[in-house]
Amino acid sequence: MLSRVAESLYWMARNVERAEAIARILDTNYNRTIENFATTQESSAALWESVLRTIGMQAPEPLAQAGNIASTALEYAAFAPTNASSIASCVRLARQNALGVRAELSTEIWEALNGLYLYTQDQSLRPIGVDGPSNFLRRIRDTGQAFGGVVDATITHADEWLFLQLGRFMERGWLTARILANHDPSDESTPEWQRLLEMACASEPFAKAHRSAAFTTDEASFLLLDERFPRSVRFCTRRIGLTLHRLSESSEGSYANEAERTIGRLQATLDYEAVNEIAEVGGVAFAARSVVWLEEVHAAVARSLFPRIPTA
Repeated sequence: MLSRVAESLYWMARNVERAEAIARILDTNYNRTIENFATTQESSAALWESVLRTIGMQAPEPLAQAGNIASTALEYAAFAPTNASSIASCVRLARQNALGVRAELSTEIWEALNGLYLYTQDQSLRPIGVDGPSNFLRRIRDTGQAFGGVVDATITHADEWLFLQLGRFMERGWLTARILANHDPSDESTPEWQRLLEMACASEPFAKAHRSAAFTTDEASFLLLDERFPRSVRFCTRRIGLTLHRLSESSEGSYANEAERTIGRLQATLDYEAVNEIAEVGGVAFAARSVVWLEEVHAAVARSLFPRIPTA
């Protein structure tokens, strides 16, 4: 497959996954703000600055100076045209990626993505603010989650599907690591951990795992290391590794390129060394390391699978 096509599929999946995750994270925190989770101007500003850092954003001006902190952060993260990572920007970029590879996609994939784009572009903070932003955010979340099912069900699981999988799990693992990396380790309260779990779509899966485990399962270890939760860093890393091996047709344990070597090192750390490292440095510090490792994996994927051809 041409590297240009493969890269467009990869980024299409990453942008859809990012839009879905941002919507879920914003919805979780907006509702908790309304419920007086943050009771002062300062604590509300600190909360929303942390939320924006988690999704890779920085407010253009200090949030503490905003009249309505939650609405200001929401508008910036969801709609701001100057924010290349806003929900609206992610959906627009995903559609642009899809336009370039339209022939590789099923009609159902294109219709789902184009419908999400048309819906998102028709929204702004003012109309969604009448009934609260949850309806808008949950539609983005639900459509983004359903998009993966449409992809899985309507194209052959060949190279096109593999590059879409690669983008989905790269973004998903990176965001889960960022959610934990931006946690304030001085706040170990139950409401705070519940907020983090909800941001990662992990509240119910963690509760079930916690009840059935023969030993105590803490939230940080679950988000980082659980083998069966599809948003844990370990699960995503495993899927990235399997996808890369399928693309190169190399066997596990052998490495056809830099990307496979890089993900192999991260998998080994998560499989054999992570428990001791988490106990030594703490879950937040280990999550911050995981963010860096996954960014290194992405860079290796770009160098190995999407090489730039000189034009001069």
